[in-house]
Formats: sequence, structure tokens, C-alpha cells
Amino acid sequence: MDKIFEALASDILSLPISVLFVLLLATLIFYFFKDSLSTWLKKEVKSTHKIARLKHHRFFNTCDKVEQKIKAMTFITNGETDVAKTKMMHKLISMKCETMREDFTALLLNRGIDDWGVYELQHEFKACLGNVVEKYNRDAYTQFLIWGVSAKDADFLIQNYEDYRDCMVEGFIDGLDSVLMNSDYANNFDKVNTLMELCSLAIYVIPKDVRSSFEQVNGRYTKYSNNGNF
Repeated sequence: MDKIFEALASDILSLPISVLFVLLLATLIFYFFKDSLSTWLKKEVKSTHKIARLKHHRFFNTCDKVEQKIKAMTFITNGETDVAKTKMMHKLISMKCETMREDFTALLLNRGIDDWGVYELQHEFKACLGNVVEKYNRDAYTQFLIWGVSAKDADFLIQNYEDYRDCMVEGFIDGLDSVLMNSDYANNFDKVNTLMELCSLAIYVIPKDVRSSFEQVNGRYTKYSNNGNF
């Protein structure tokens, strides 16, 4: 073993002075900055976590579970099932869950998302949320009219639900801004993963919010229950 070390030492000492200087400098840099280099390498490894992998996030399972819970819910007015309001509620939330699955999948699969800056992430997430709400409300409104519900009553039910959820939406937007502006997150993957967790929590309480908000409209929709469309 000693002969091996002697041979290595001899080979190293035979190198040109410029090469020895570079080797010595590299050794000193590694020694004094090893902690910083280790942190940097960990971040580089994390950065390989492509955001597209989040298309399997529990957020999507939560959407499925909430949709199934909603389908099992009914409303009672004057001791009888309120057929119209129940079916309208099922349709509204079903469209909401479907739209969230589609639009968030599209966002996560965007090729540029891994390299977006803070403000771009902020803009795209808020735009996605706004488009989701606009799309499922518009589709639900159209379906309600097809079922024979007046424009006023269709709009009232949708807005009543959105008004009830407004506090939750505001809380989520504040959380979104806080996560995106937090420099402690290593990369976009960590930030988006956290945002998807916040979304999952907001979705999880939908059944409770639906029960409370739809009960507030009382028996306004019983007049439609026998029109043949429900």
C-alpha cells in the first residue's frame, strides 16, 4: 500500500506547476465550501423533479371523492326530496370537479412551468383558477336553462354557492401568494406541490359548503320538480 501511495505522490509531483496549483485550489475550495456545495447539489437533484409528475397528485383523487360524496347528497323541502335543487346541485359540483381536473392537468403539463419565474407562476395559477370558475358556472347555467329553470333562478343558485365559498377562495389566494413569494422553497416543483395541497384542502370541504349554501335557498326550486326535465 505504501508503494502505491509513493507512486501516486511521485506522479502528482511530476505534474506541471500550473496543474498542481489548479488541483490545490480546487481542493481548498471544496474543503471550505463543502457545505454550500452540498446544499447546491441537493437543490440540483430536486430540480429534476418535473412538475408534470404532479398529474398524479392526491388533488385529483380528492376531486373524485368529493364528486361521489355530492352524488350521495339530497335536499328535503317540506318533508319531501327536493328533486330539482338536488339535481342542480349534483350537476354544478360535477361540472366543477371535471373542470378542475381538466384545467389543472393542462397547467401541470405546460412545458415551461418548471422554469417559470415567481410572477409567471402567480399569474398562471390565478388565471387557471379564474377560468375554472368561469367555465363550470357558465356550463352549469346553460344546463339549468335547458332543464327549464329561469335565468334568474339559475343565476341565483350559482351565485349563492360562489358567495358562500368566497371566504375560502380569498384564503387560498392569500396562501398562494405566500407560497410563491417564499424563498425557502427550493424550486417550482416544491411550490406547485404545496399549492396542490392547498387546493386539495379547499376541495375537501366542498360537501359541507354545498349543504350549507344550498339549504339557504329553501324551496325556491320545488316549482321545477314536476316539469318533466328532472
